[in-house]
Amino acid sequence: MDREVIDVQLWPEERSLLLKYGYTFDRIEQALKKYESSESIEVVPLDRIELGRMIGDLCYSIDKRTSGILQDKLVHLCDRLEAAERYGDGMLDVL
Repeated sequence: MDREVIDVQLWPEERSLLLKYGYTFDRIEQALKKYESSESIEVVPLDRIELGRMIGDLCYSIDKRTSGILQDKLVHLCDRLEAAERYGDGMLDVL
């Protein structure tokens, strides 16, 4: 069975936060590390299962592992990923 894949555009800091605070399956970890040195927005394809797992791990980190500005950044990232999951669109509205 094919799983739906959602392309998600991520800023460099968001990719770094996902590697540190979100569980990443091997495929996703490789994709994030591939762009580790990039200062550009990059597209990372995520299927719904991977996306749901990362959202859950980010929520855990928000509640249990972080505070202050870092926590605010994770909340914003989590909100973006939840919107991508809900609407099937992870593209940023960047001019």
